[in-house]
Amino acid sequence: MNTGTEGHEVLFDRQVYATEAVQKAAYRFVDRMAVNLQVTDTQIRCMIFVDPEVRTPDDVIREFQKEVLDQHLRLKIASETESIRHLILAHAFSRTGLT
Repeated sequence: MNTGTEGHEVLFDRQVYATEAVQKAAYRFVDRMAVNLQVTDTQIRCMIFVDPEVRTPDDVIREFQKEVLDQHLRLKIASETESIRHLILAHAFSRTGLT
């Protein structure tokens, strides 16, 4: 994490984190900070601008990093269980009589 006059820079490795996870985490933090994303072939660069009324920027950024991990794992679990969820829904709707 680097701090500059324009904000705080946080980098995420694209081999580890999905861009969608970073976007979802940024959205969840919209009440505490603004995030500009720049995606390259190898990384996701976040320029973070923490609202002055909020706690220290380091605390908010740490929470944001945790949220990115949480969102990434949610996406991974959703992807891994997609076929099972479809099977359960198909079975549930097959017994409703709706056609």
